[in-house]
Amino acid sequence: MFSISTPSFYELAGNCSDSYDNNILQRPPLTEDHHILLNENLSPQSMAEAKAMAASNSHKEAERRRRKRINGHIATLKAILPNVHKTDKASLLGEAVRRVKELRQATTDLTQSMFPTETDELKVCPCEDDSGLIKATLCCEDRPEMILDLIQALNSVKAKVTRAEMCTIGGRTKSSLWVELVGSERDLGLAKLRQVLKMVVEKSTLLAGSGQILPGNKRPRFYHF
Repeated sequence: MFSISTPSFYELAGNCSDSYDNNILQRPPLTEDHHILLNENLSPQSMAEAKAMAASNSHKEAERRRRKRINGHIATLKAILPNVHKTDKASLLGEAVRRVKELRQATTDLTQSMFPTETDELKVCPCEDDSGLIKATLCCEDRPEMILDLIQALNSVKAKVTRAEMCTIGGRTKSSLWVELVGSERDLGLAKLRQVLKMVVEKSTLLAGSGQILPGNKRPRFYHF
């Protein structure tokens, strides 16, 4: 014979009670608006006042969070801005605006001075910092032998490169060279340097006219030596 055990009424009640208690524990907390709606004993005027108070409290909390975010950004500005003497909000914002304008102008100057143009050019002149160096800037069509021709031209006048910046975009290249002339008079060496670099630029122009230059890479390439 098989025996089937049937749960008692108290066991069933206990299980139902546990389930009910768990549902209560998992229920989200009531907000002030919920409490207002559940309280049916409030008069219409009291109900309106309670809703207005709840809205006011919500607005105050939102305003507190907004002030906290602003103070956090102000603290970040204090940390990243250099040489800040005044730490009030107006002075910090003014310094931030000045710094952004300064960086924007520096970026514009760098773009205009570094990127190649559509016009061939050659500039050779002494540096203004009395370092004894000569800065040579040349802009022309790019070609595979450009670097080799530059090296041979500089070696022919015994010019030592101390710094070089080159940028190539869309088949055009611009090079800025800081060179030191060794074993020659300054004026005579300056003229010779201009002459050999002019030959490099003219060679690029002649090859471009004959169609012997390979198509340029449209992606910008930067070289820093």
